[in-house]
Amino acid sequence: MNHDLLREMLIRHEGWKKKPYPCTAGEMTIGVGWNMDDVPLPPDVASYLRMNGSITDAMVARLLVISTDTAERQARAIFQDFPKFSERRQAALADMIFNLGSTRFLKFKKTITAVKCGDWEEAARQINDSAYWRELGGDPAGTDDGKLERPEEIAAMVRQG
Repeated sequence: MNHDLLREMLIRHEGWKKKPYPCTAGEMTIGVGWNMDDVPLPPDVASYLRMNGSITDAMVARLLVISTDTAERQARAIFQDFPKFSERRQAALADMIFNLGSTRFLKFKKTITAVKCGDWEEAARQINDSAYWRELGGDPAGTDDGKLERPEEIAAMVRQG
């Protein structure tokens, strides 16, 4: 898997924050989308944050490596053929798993089935027809605001490979 591609996507979608902030769902977040409410920080990072009110760029980068490794591991557990997917499809699915968490991602049963069958067009169509698409700003069918939103990028990468 191309970790650089995934990390670039996550930084673009999540930002790079050294101070905690509430994400759009209200969860306390830091770094590149690290949900501190769901996943405790490593003890040394948590201690540094308590003492300084922020973390270092090196700590943000470390959290990002942990996050991408976790998303890839979860994707491999869901998709037996994950290593055979194109790098862009791997990155798109890992980004989606990172954003949703594996538990929520597993509810995308039709998308998962389509991916497992190699029906990339149907997988993208299922992403387009989801609350994920609507909640993250995907354009309604037949429209285009000229801005590539996260779910639009994910669906395009899944479709095109």
